[in-house]
Amino acid sequence: MFNFLKPKSSPKSDIQKLESEILKLSGLHCTSCAVNIDLALEDLPSVKAKTNYAKSETKIEYNPGKVTLDEIHFVIRDLGYSIE
Repeated sequence: MFNFLKPKSSPKSDIQKLESEILKLSGLHCTSCAVNIDLALEDLPSVKAKTNYAKSETKIEYNPGKVTLDEIHFVIRDLGYSIE
């Protein structure tokens, strides 16, 4: 009775834990560089990025079931930046 009030449970396979990484970067010259990195990374599935120009680092949250860290690194390097 009143099953619509019960929260729907998801199978454990549907629930993916987000991973987070902080990557030290080099080659950033201005805040636009940080914005470009964030926009490019967030084009990947299940990726959130926050790049800090002053610290030359980016904090990334991603779902490893949808994107790999290697793919994230590739995007950053393809933009012309280095990962330390």
